[in-house]
Amino acid sequence: MYRKALKMEGFEGVEKRLEMAFSTGARLRQKLTEEALAGILEPVECYIISSKSEEHVDAYLLSTSSCFVHDDRIIVKTCGKTTIFKCMAGIIRTASPQVVTSVLYTRGEFIWPEKQPSPHKSLADENAHLKELVKSIPGLKVMDPLVTGNENMWHVLGAFSTAEVKAEEDVVTVEMSMKGLDTEKASVFFKKTSSNMTEASGVKCIFPGAKLDAYDFEPCGYSMNGVEGKAVSTIHVAPEVGSSFASFEVFGYDFKRGKKFNEVVTQVLATFKPKKFTLTIHSTTVRLNGNEPEFLLDLGGYTCSEKKVKHLGHGSIIYYCF
Repeated sequence: MYRKALKMEGFEGVEKRLEMAFSTGARLRQKLTEEALAGILEPVECYIISSKSEEHVDAYLLSTSSCFVHDDRIIVKTCGKTTIFKCMAGIIRTASPQVVTSVLYTRGEFIWPEKQPSPHKSLADENAHLKELVKSIPGLKVMDPLVTGNENMWHVLGAFSTAEVKAEEDVVTVEMSMKGLDTEKASVFFKKTSSNMTEASGVKCIFPGAKLDAYDFEPCGYSMNGVEGKAVSTIHVAPEVGSSFASFEVFGYDFKRGKKFNEVVTQVLATFKPKKFTLTIHSTTVRLNGNEPEFLLDLGGYTCSEKKVKHLGHGSIIYYCF
């Protein structure tokens, strides 16, 4: 497996995440078939392990994380030494530059930044490269980067349409990037310890109504996609001692009327017990101020060391470091 080949030199679990949104009527799922997506991802140096198609989304487990394709949006997450920007040209060509309304790139601080391929060795190089790529998309304005100010940094780059974009509803994404996992919790994600990591770890209890597609890597590591109606969730774990890492993401859940936000975060932390983590909340159409009742946190045992709010296009992002 791809993961096994990289383990000897230390596996980079911290992911790069690319999200591209499109105008209503883009019909991305119809255009971006599994065969087409496989070809687009090849230059990134990852491949499709399995897929699950539901009414509103096509969910793919990749050799280096996940990909989700909606009619108006694609999310690609890759870890290791992947070159995620290399999939952009194929996606833009498939959908048409005229229907792209936003490009958002996020990532945490790499464990081994010096081992990353260009342009991912530095935020400045990534930003310059992204600016060049979005030149082919008419009407997008590149935002100033969001860079956090501590050792557990989070980076946000993006470009957004300058025109008024009509959205049927606000979509919220929550990302958690966790380092220094509890040794006992991390041990579950080794093949020699668990024959079924989904069952042993308890991750299925976070969203019990979701349809799961999971993969246990050899000799260690774990990936999971969950689909529940229009909403998706994904978990990725690199449990190696000295560089243990886990990521958690949910997209499209309604925390006002559905499962409570603080409850979900608490369950994730109980699953991994990280020494430190970052958390971001991204709203596509609402200007959040960081004090919304549905997003308040009460996390015993963790102290927030940094909080930032940044407006992104027509929406916003809230960042926390614990």
